[in-house]
Amino acid sequence: MKNLLTLPSVLFCLIFISSCTTSPIKGTWQYDGGLYNGREQKASPDFQMQRTYTGNTFEAYMIEGSIQPELYSSGIYEIKGDTLLITSKFSSRPSQNTDVMITYKFAIDKDKLTINGVLPNGMIVEEYWKRVK
Repeated sequence: MKNLLTLPSVLFCLIFISSCTTSPIKGTWQYDGGLYNGREQKASPDFQMQRTYTGNTFEAYMIEGSIQPELYSSGIYEIKGDTLLITSKFSSRPSQNTDVMITYKFAIDKDKLTINGVLPNGMIVEEYWKRVK
């Protein structure tokens, strides 16, 4: 019996499988409010905060009117089940420009992303993000 798996068919299967396992949070998300130590905070009407997740990296920007967007955080992320592990650098604060690791639980409902976790300073957060791209 001949081996039915040839190199091209194996490569096709690997490419197909990897394309089916793209990150569920891949895309651009805009901050839509949250809870911080149980206190509600609405999204600002004066500026927007957006995160763009690609591959295994992300960039977070503050956007205010026609001013050039400001990168305030970037880094890598990893998803394991319903856990989102983020390792980021806070770009706009040079004194804090070291790796910070935060573990969040996340859920996606259509184009809504909810993340829950505890920040390094002990603050309990639940943030809401909506997909914009």
